[in-house]
Amino acid sequence: MRRISLYVLLILLLASTCKRDKRERLFEIFIPNITFDIPAGLTGGLPRVFELDNLTSGVLALAKNAGVDTALIVEIRPRAATLSSIQGNGDYSFLREVVIRVCRSGSAECRATDEAFNMVYYDDRRIGSRINMNPSLPNLRRTLIRDKFKLEILFYLKPGAVSPTAISTRLDMVFEAVK
Repeated sequence: MRRISLYVLLILLLASTCKRDKRERLFEIFIPNITFDIPAGLTGGLPRVFELDNLTSGVLALAKNAGVDTALIVEIRPRAATLSSIQGNGDYSFLREVVIRVCRSGSAECRATDEAFNMVYYDDRRIGSRINMNPSLPNLRRTLIRDKFKLEILFYLKPGAVSPTAISTRLDMVFEAVK
C-alpha cells in the first residue's frame, strides 16, 4: 500500500510540474523554392557546404500583414523543411546526414548553434528523391527579424559513397513566429 501511494504521489508531482507550451502562433513564415545543385562525384570525409547569403525571410512584411508589432514576437522557431529533387528522379541515398543552419547575413560561417533542421540516416536504406528534415530547437528571432539571412546546407556522405549524378535540388522551409 505504501508503495502504491508513493507511485501515485510521484505521478501527481510529475503531472503538476509539466507545463504545456502556452505560446500563441502569430503567423507562419514560408521560405520556398531555394534551389541549388549537388554536383556529381562528391566523396566522403569532410561535409560539403552550400552557402546562400542575403536571402529574404519576409518577417517584417508578414508581421505587417498580420497586424502584429514585431516587438510581440518572442520566438521564431523552425517547423518543417523538405529537400526534394526538382526532376523527381534524384536519389539521395549516398547521404548520411543533412544539416541546415540559419545565421546572420554577412557572417563568415554559421555555427553549430545556428542549426535549424537536420536529418541523420544510421542505416543503408534507400532515401529516394525527398528528405523531410527534423526541426531543431533554436530561437531564430534575432536572425530572421532582420529580414536578410545566410543559409548553410551541410551534406555528410556515407563512408565510401559518391554522389552518382548531379541533382538539382529544391529546399522549402517553414518557421513559426510566436508570442
